[in-house]
Amino acid sequence: MKAVWKITIQDYLNIIEIARNNNKKPGESMEKEFLAYMKEKNCKPMGHTELNKEELLKEYASHDKSVMDIETDSKGKNKYTFFKKRKT
Repeated sequence: MKAVWKITIQDYLNIIEIARNNNKKPGESMEKEFLAYMKEKNCKPMGHTELNKEELLKEYASHDKSVMDIETDSKGKNKYTFFKKRKT
């Protein structure tokens, strides 16, 4: 089961800084730092799902939800993808 979290941009920047301090390179997993940070803030996930990332994004898009996906490659370059249901 996968957790769904809601965080602020400041939370994300703090997690990146913690990961950098732990000698993480761009593109490496920050899951350990993320979970420790959220535990320290006493934040819980918004929910859980059995869907993988692509399935979850398609599900949100099918309900007129706009979703932004950010992928970071091993060189630290970001790819941004926006999902939005077309109006007919």
